Amino acid sequence: MHHQGSISKFVLMFFVAILFVVQPSWAGRVVKVKGKKVFIILDQEEVGSTSKGDNLYTTTRSGKKRGIVTVRAMKGNKVIGQLRKGKAASRMLTKARNKGGRKKPRRREDPMMMEDASEVAQTEVIERSEFPEMMFGLVGTYGQATQNVANVADMSGSLLGVKAVFDYELFSNFGVKARLGMDMLSVTGSAGGAEFQTDINYLTLDFFLRYYVMRGDSFGLFLNGGLGIYSPMSTDLGSNAALQEDSISTTSVGILGLGIAIPLGGMEIQLGADYFIFPPSDDVETSVFGAKLGLLFGI
Repeated sequence: MHHQGSISKFVLMFFVAILFVVQPSWAGRVVKVKGKKVFIILDQEEVGSTSKGDNLYTTTRSGKKRGIVTVRAMKGNKVIGQLRKGKAASRMLTKARNKGGRKKPRRREDPMMMEDASEVAQTEVIERSEFPEMMFGLVGTYGQATQNVANVADMSGSLLGVKAVFDYELFSNFGVKARLGMDMLSVTGSAGGAEFQTDINYLTLDFFLRYYVMRGDSFGLFLNGGLGIYSPMSTDLGSNAALQEDSISTTSVGILGLGIAIPLGGMEIQLGADYFIFPPSDDVETSVFGAKLGLLFGI
């Protein structure tokens, strides 16, 4: 196993940079569109500077403008608008059109301006059921592991892990995911009448790109691919060492996977499978195929 510190540092810097770049500064988000009618939930900081008659841009998460919506009615941070130009779609973001202009005096709210009380309630329901942009939780993993050490032994066993997981949505159905925790690799085998074992406890930091192939209120299917940084914390090679201890060092592991997400209000159960690709050396090949089960909470 080779030390790959420079690759690990680059991947870490890349994902941290993404998280800083994508922090949203828009006024709110579109939660539903019915014809030309647009339901919007405003950010609380924008409520005081938005009133009936104002125009809002609809934008992608990268900030690209897609359309213009005029505020027709407003109650608290809930807005019903009319699409005047361009496009509006669920999960788009909104931005005040005249951000640098003179602040308009706020008009008194008239509850009767809302077209129907049921539309307000409908907007509130949509807000509660919308998928969280950020989720945090725990995931447990169990994998079947194999390790081949040339001219020594073929070994098999398991990779058992427990990790904290953070999921952040960048665009519709597309996001990044990070996991931090421990993985315990344990494999054994025999050859020539001798028993061999490899037990390594790793501190792990995984980074993924995540994409939902489909996502509904009761079921979702996602794919993920990325890189794990595996740093050995302790090793036990037994009385007959199949590996040289100085060959065990920090390494980068490729991870490909798929999963099923089951939303439960503000929570989500995730289960699926991952394939771990350990970089082979001249005399050692390791691979793991495993299952995962996690519980995430919207934050």
